Amino acid sequence: MPNRVSSALVAPLVFIFSSACLTSLAAAQRPITIDDYFQIHEVHDPQLSPDGRWIAYTVKTPLLKTDKNEERIWMVPASGGDPIALTAAGVSSSHPRWSSDGKYIAFLSARNESKEQVWLLNRLGGEAERLTYTPQDVDELVWSPDGSRLALLLRDASLEEKEAFKEQNEKEKDPDTGKDAKEKKNKTQRPWVINRRQFKQDEIGYLDRRRTHVYVFDLAKRDLTQITSGDYDDQEIAWSPDGKQLAFSSNRSTPDPDATYNTDIWIVSADNTDKGAHVTQVTKSPGEDRSPVWSPDGKRIAYSARLDPSEFEYGTRHLAIISVDGGEAKILAKSWRRNNPTHRRPLDGQ
Repeated sequence: MPNRVSSALVAPLVFIFSSACLTSLAAAQRPITIDDYFQIHEVHDPQLSPDGRWIAYTVKTPLLKTDKNEERIWMVPASGGDPIALTAAGVSSSHPRWSSDGKYIAFLSARNESKEQVWLLNRLGGEAERLTYTPQDVDELVWSPDGSRLALLLRDASLEEKEAFKEQNEKEKDPDTGKDAKEKKNKTQRPWVINRRQFKQDEIGYLDRRRTHVYVFDLAKRDLTQITSGDYDDQEIAWSPDGKQLAFSSNRSTPDPDATYNTDIWIVSADNTDKGAHVTQVTKSPGEDRSPVWSPDGKRIAYSARLDPSEFEYGTRHLAIISVDGGEAKILAKSWRRNNPTHRRPLDGQ
């Protein structure tokens, strides 16, 4: 007669085994502590090199002593392997962007008591070279297709930023003058003057009439040229494939941009010297049009479109395509009620 295990015996054994596993698991778990939090490192902004062999990215680390986050730029083989630190600890560096030939990485960093500036690093190593010298932060950088220029976004400098920039220059020229400037630094903050409908914004604070505009930096000449101007904020710059034009998003609705969410796609000459006195409006929908990307032939632009302005920030972002000459846009997957993922330029341009 085959051996049989009584169910009355198995049930207690299973219960004992399960209880032991749960007890062991509970012993291994514990509430998260503040020390655990400071061991968490966030990986951001991965950028694939033009040859597809390397990935540059940033790692954000929270610092307990200073109560701030520090970012460093790293590089890792796309096929896997050990990461390589490109920037040192002790100062934050972010926004790594590859040159078209893959030899250089431009990035943003606030070093030597300056604002966020553009720095250039040889991929093979060595010291980073500072490219820009501006009173205010550089918010964005995009390489031109031929790697000879950088398109930048800068917000108009405040009076305090201009004064601090002047004092910093004097300090570098004459250390004694710098000491006097440091003693005068503790001044009463000027009152905020608010004369806009939209008076405050997350991550910026109170808003005045200082606006964000497009600039072009020539690497050979070390020259910075303002490309757009006016009482508007310009964002999300994209070079045309031939490097002659720049597309960007901007709310330039009249009479007051603060009264609408009507952001459109615009085009401006990358070589203009009149600060964008002549810009071309590409999209004209009442909704929010953003994130322009050129087709390889330079004839069309793909972008993100919110079709119904009444839905504000809650509306679905659709993928759209339009001719650079304007006209009717083609909305892709309009019935799909989900935000489209970040779009990339199609390889065949179709």
